Order: sequence, then structure tokens, then C-alpha cells
Amino acid sequence: MKASVVWCLFAAGFGAFACGDSLPDVDCSGDVPKFADVNALTKCATCHSSKVSSSARKGAPASVNFDTESAANAEAEEAASEVNGGDMPPAGSGISLSEEEKQALYKWALCR
Repeated sequence: MKASVVWCLFAAGFGAFACGDSLPDVDCSGDVPKFADVNALTKCATCHSSKVSSSARKGAPASVNFDTESAANAEAEEAASEVNGGDMPPAGSGISLSEEEKQALYKWALCR
């Protein structure tokens, strides 16, 4: 179990805060997709890109990007949680993820 998940469960046990969206269950056996092979990240980078600024980001925080592997790695677990919780991609964005794209994102984010 990842450290952030353990911390979230620990803190929630004390009623300190709600942990938000949950991480999906993922079977980490078999091949884990590489960053370049996770199509969902390309879709995320439509708004979450260091090359996109101001209103073109459509509200995406400037510090959350998926256009480089290092930036995506920093946000991987949170991205899996947001997608699993249905918060990303946001409704009305015109961006959708197939179940296959979601599963590849989850496996990449949680099984590396």
C-alpha cells in the first residue's frame, strides 16, 4: 500500500479530514504501461500542460501538469484518484476517457 494511502487512512481514522476520492483497485501483475503509452495523459495535457497558460488551461492549476514524465509522476496518484472519483476530466470539458484509457492510467500511476 502506498504511503499516502496509509497516511490518508490513518488520518481519517482520527477524524482529521476526509480523504476525498478513493484510489481504484488495480492488478499490478503483468506489464505496466510506460508514460508515453498512457493515452489518458495526452488528454489531461490538453489543459494540464506547462505550455498552456491562463484561460487556455480552463481552470487547471498552473502547478499540475502532465506534459512531461517528471511532472506527471508527481501527480500520478492524485490523477488516478480524481479520474476514479469522476472529477476528471471535468463534465462539460469535451474530453472523455474510455475504460481502457482509465485502466492504463491507473496501472501506470499505481504500479510503477
